[in-house]
Amino acid sequence: AVVSTQSTGEQIAKQEARRRRKQEYFQSTPPDQIKITQRDLEAYVQFYEKKISGIVADMDSNIAVEKRKRDKLEGKLKKLLDANDLLSKELAGIRKDLKKCHILTETPV
Repeated sequence: AVVSTQSTGEQIAKQEARRRRKQEYFQSTPPDQIKITQRDLEAYVQFYEKKISGIVADMDSNIAVEKRKRDKLEGKLKKLLDANDLLSKELAGIRKDLKKCHILTETPV
């Protein structure tokens, strides 16, 4: 194990100074003159790759949820249409029976 000779406070101070220098560099240098190291570029690409991967995963999850909702609604709609069809047939049968009853109960003149 490597033994650190710096205290945590000194390490934090160094990181803060490095961050400040980097920020000043980017703020004071015209964009077309900024030199980016390969490591910074890779970190930038990895950061956005991770961010975009998270967004894509969320979208995939949302799509799956919406498909399940749609499938459930389509199932309910099919049941309602089937029930409506059965009731329509039942109603037609009742009307036919009612007509027969009406004909049978009419008294001929």
